[in-house]
Parts: sequence; C-alpha cells; structure tokens
Amino acid sequence: MSREAWLDRLTALPLPPAPVIVDGGANKGNVAARLLAAFPGARLEAFEPQPRLARKLSKRFADDARVRVHALALGEAPAVLSLSVMSRPTLSSLLPPTGIRDKYAGQALAVTDTLDVPVARLDAVLSRADVVKLDLQGYELPALRGATGLLRGVAAVVAEAALVPLYAGQALLPELEAFLGEFGLALDGVYECFRDGDGRIVSGDALFRRA
Repeated sequence: MSREAWLDRLTALPLPPAPVIVDGGANKGNVAARLLAAFPGARLEAFEPQPRLARKLSKRFADDARVRVHALALGEAPAVLSLSVMSRPTLSSLLPPTGIRDKYAGQALAVTDTLDVPVARLDAVLSRADVVKLDLQGYELPALRGATGLLRGVAAVVAEAALVPLYAGQALLPELEAFLGEFGLALDGVYECFRDGDGRIVSGDALFRRA
C-alpha cells in the first residue's frame, strides 16, 4: 500500500501519543488505514457523506474501536445540501464540477446522481482535534470555517488544494493559506502534486502546521 508523502512529514511533527485525527472525505477508508498505521494510538473520526461509502467504511472498521464513522458532510453551517455524485466517486462534491473535467482530460466524467446529504460543523461534532485531513473536492474552506472552535488546538491540517478552480466557487490555495494563518497554521509544503499536460501544477495536498 503506497503512502502519501505528506504522511511521512506528518509523522515527524510533535503530536500527542494518542492524537485525535479527522478524516474528512474518508471515501473507502484507504487513507484512514494509512493514518492508523502511522499513528497506532490515534482515535480517528471519519466523515463521509455518500451513504453507500459510509456503510462500507463502517463495515471495514467495524472491529476497530479507534474509528468512528460519521455519515456527514462538513461545512460552515448545519444544512442539507445537494451532493453531485460523479462517475468517479472520489470526485463527488457539494460544488458543481467545472474545471475538474479539464484536470482529467480524456476521461469520461459525468454526474451520475445527486443526493441530499446532511452537513455539520466539525466543531459541533467534536470538542478536540489534533490533525484535520480534508479531501472534499473544493469544499475545504467552508469545512474549515466550520471548525473554528477547534483550529487553535490543531497541530496540523492536510487539505487538498487547487491552484486553478476545479469546482464552481472553490477557494484556491492562497485563500486556504490566509485563512489558516489566522489560527497560527503555516504552509509547510504541497505534496502529491498533479500537473496538467503543460507541466503546470493544478492541485496537491497542502500540509499546514503550527509554527
């Protein structure tokens, strides 16, 4: 099982022996499994709004007391919002897909369904988090705005970040950096970069850490 470069960097940070890790956009749980392998003493809070995937997550980690699955999307305010489910489920988003088709040029990407999903503020669900990982297909900034009650105590944030809009209304990397800077979290690096056909970086996994 391959391991994300940001995870190697994350393991070098000073974290508590039993960190609380948030996996927002947990999908099938592959990254959750890697986080648990890297931090065996962690408690992992997995958020996945797609009901089918949330059920798979619950089944996958049914015997692991370290994991709690929430069938929720993360956002700035409690709501019920429409999720565009893509033919490639990992690209599903609460925002309309726009440039994502350019990122994966040549691939047949279509919206196969729309689902009304519950949205919650992270700081209304949890009272503590040490690491927040978000892979929300453009919805990272609203989710972070819904975590303001936790961010002062967070040691690191990992967020998928874009340099060009991939979804309508998506906040780009500089906006994420400015927002998290207000909470003492500085950009450490951008990993797993995706480049377009001209070699330009389109997106990557941004790691922010407490100075």
